[in-house]
Amino acid sequence: MEDLNLQNQSFTNNLILIADNIQSEIYKLKINRFADSLLNKHLDFYIQEIDKIKDLAVYNPRFKWQLIEQEIDSCFKSDNSVTGINIVFDWKETSIPNRPLIKLKL
Repeated sequence: MEDLNLQNQSFTNNLILIADNIQSEIYKLKINRFADSLLNKHLDFYIQEIDKIKDLAVYNPRFKWQLIEQEIDSCFKSDNSVTGINIVFDWKETSIPNRPLIKLKL
């Protein structure tokens, strides 16, 4: 799992680097063609779009399973006789919860 996280971070870093390089070239083009206002408006638009791409590259919309895994690891480190763990997911607060039971043996 650690290797995949490092590989994912490497891909993200490479994407950001490529996007930064493209933006740098666009800024140079803006300087060289500063008299062309229509071109500069288009280039500004592209710079903003590249910023959006960079934001998406670092955004992780996935559920934070790693945080749960870290908490489980911490429980096992503090007491290695633990045989399982109960995790409760509530989508809303109610006086009488209605939760299905999912049992997994790993």
